[in-house]
Amino acid sequence: MSAGFPPIDVASEWPKLNEQLVSLVDVVPDDKMNWSPKPELWNLRGILLHVPMARYNWLASNVKDGEATVDVGEFLREGQTKDGMRQHLRLSWERLERFLSAPGKLDATYELSYYGEPHKLTGHWVAYHLLEHDIHHRADIFHYLALLGIEHPNVETP
Repeated sequence: MSAGFPPIDVASEWPKLNEQLVSLVDVVPDDKMNWSPKPELWNLRGILLHVPMARYNWLASNVKDGEATVDVGEFLREGQTKDGMRQHLRLSWERLERFLSAPGKLDATYELSYYGEPHKLTGHWVAYHLLEHDIHHRADIFHYLALLGIEHPNVETP
């Protein structure tokens, strides 16, 4: 972290963003869950599963938060249903919230491989990355819904 730049407090706004992601699960019609605008792009189901899996992966593999590793096979089976997607968006958020609520974990430096290169990153950087990741994929979902002609609820951006 550069001198003179204090950590950004985002944890208080993030639960709203997560609940918006959870609510988007219900906006997607069942018959459009496997839809994407182009074959090489992720479908809606893939995006909705990718968000919690990325959280789990960063916290277990990179931060090593000490919590149980998620069984990927079980996660993917459960995530095929809307109930499972909502469940994992909430469970992964709860795990992430525990990390965000621990100043020592946010202030810590983590040695990890990022895009194949070794890096030393703070917990604040990890938090920023995961917040940006959530917002980025929420936008993907909004764009997909727009292409399908489906209105999404108005949302408040943190």
